[in-house]
Amino acid sequence: MRSRTRNVVASTAGLLITVMIAGAAYAQTATPTSSSSGNVVLRVGVIADLDTDNVFAVSAGSDYTVATSEYDMLLSFSSTDLTAAPGLATGCDHSADYKTWTCHLRDGLKWSDGQPLTSEDVAFTYRFVIDNKIPQYRSYFPSDPTFETPDPLTLVWKAKEPTFAPSMPPWVYIVPEHIWAPYDGKDLKTIRDVSQTPAVASGPFILTSWTPGQGFAMDRNPYYWGPTPALDRIEYRVYTNQEAMIQALKNGEIDAVDGLQPSLINSVQNSPNVALQKVVSDWWLNLAFNFGGQPGSTYTPLPALHDLTVRKAIEMAIDKEAIVQKVYQGAATTGDTIVRPASAYWHLDIPADAEFAYDPPGAIQLLDQAGYADTDGDGIREDPKTGQPLEMRIPASTDTTGAQEAGELIVGYLKQIGIKVDLLPATDAKMNDYWGAGNFDAYIWYWSGDPDPNYQLFVFTSDQCGAWSDGCWKDTHFDKLYEEQHTQMNQSKRQTLVKEAEQYEYDQVPGVVLAYPNWLEAYRTDRFTGWVGAPGPDGYLLPTYNYDSWLSLRPIGETSSSGSSGIPGWIWLVAAIVVIGLVVVVMRRSRKIEPDEA
Repeated sequence: MRSRTRNVVASTAGLLITVMIAGAAYAQTATPTSSSSGNVVLRVGVIADLDTDNVFAVSAGSDYTVATSEYDMLLSFSSTDLTAAPGLATGCDHSADYKTWTCHLRDGLKWSDGQPLTSEDVAFTYRFVIDNKIPQYRSYFPSDPTFETPDPLTLVWKAKEPTFAPSMPPWVYIVPEHIWAPYDGKDLKTIRDVSQTPAVASGPFILTSWTPGQGFAMDRNPYYWGPTPALDRIEYRVYTNQEAMIQALKNGEIDAVDGLQPSLINSVQNSPNVALQKVVSDWWLNLAFNFGGQPGSTYTPLPALHDLTVRKAIEMAIDKEAIVQKVYQGAATTGDTIVRPASAYWHLDIPADAEFAYDPPGAIQLLDQAGYADTDGDGIREDPKTGQPLEMRIPASTDTTGAQEAGELIVGYLKQIGIKVDLLPATDAKMNDYWGAGNFDAYIWYWSGDPDPNYQLFVFTSDQCGAWSDGCWKDTHFDKLYEEQHTQMNQSKRQTLVKEAEQYEYDQVPGVVLAYPNWLEAYRTDRFTGWVGAPGPDGYLLPTYNYDSWLSLRPIGETSSSGSSGIPGWIWLVAAIVVIGLVVVVMRRSRKIEPDEA
């Protein structure tokens, strides 16, 4: 009996040691989801740094990620289908003639500095946009609207003509009047850090720090009007090397990544505890031509680009299917029109037999017939009117997935038809400089737009030169189609006009829609649960249209005060006591200790 008892003690002690070692290893390998202070922290890897935290100057990438988390709109976008959903207002009612809309704000709203948020702030924001002629928001306010505030919880929007504008909804972030009033009438483009972080806003998280080139962080807003997020802090880390970003995700240094290169899909899919999100395409890679006329620009873009024949030849020389396969590894479809596929009701998908076919010999024939010849034998054609060589200066965004790689292919495609390209890789901040100065012949960047097509059509109108227009394309017929569709209240008739505008723009080739890529995100499956896609399960998990993921994310398991995730030490102490008790009474029973996942 004694020897048997000894064997029981030895085997039980061995089991205890084994379990304790396993527990220690678990605690060491699991990456913390909390900081040393015990706060729940989500760490996100991004490829694009902030360019500005001026909410009226955001243009791309991380600027929108921050703004969407920080500022609310009057109405939000539903995660299900991007239709209008409650935001600061629970809803808006329209009059029988659609000229008056009455919107009802939530009670008890506050800004992050504790001051009340009222209908006056909404009215101020909208008047601020209109009075300061902020061009990117003009399409949201047709028919010269006015705004009344009969009480702190009511906004009355009145327009001279019937309008559906309030229900689109307008993608305008509401700002506090007591912060922004001093900037009314000033040049907003020169204001980089309006609020001198930390900002004052109404969303669930507030930008509290930003180290350019390294990263930025947002902390939970104690005055947020909605449910309290489980997250206390979100830290964004900027990576210039995507392989390093993926490795950080695999190692557990970060919890999620945004904007993956398609070439890394296999690396992510084959990694344990990592999931890949292929977001339904709501953006398109764009080769935009510069027609000149940018206010203040001293650069004269290639005159031959005014010739539709040249633009058609360029489109025909580009192998879009090769871009889809080589650049995006099949995680994209070939592009055609300027309203993205995610807006399925409005998107015009031109049949393959009606598109500009990939046809380099046909492109060469077009240029030959139009008199663009290589007269000196250097491989570059000359303009028959000016004698100027067909040489193009084309910046390409290194912060836009696939833009630089597509540009490198386009250099070769256009060389084959006698057009030389000087490709200039550039960050989004530098792309903004090229765009603002009109210092390019074409560029490769992206467009996304709103769920409703009005905004995307608007940016191609003539009066957007010097504002959102890519390269100051001006066409009166397109302008007319735009005006007709945005005043048409019959949905079916409006759809017809929208698609007519898409077809006309496609035929005139002010640019080339190269591809509709999937946006790629990835996240660790062992850290947080509750990711919400928008639109739908295949939509964006990180803030783009709304911040719903930030409200629903919850850590998986508990975290220790040291920041290590695993089985708490007190459980191991209890386990040891239990085992000793088992040894003393020589009971043939066992107990399995599980991590507390509450």
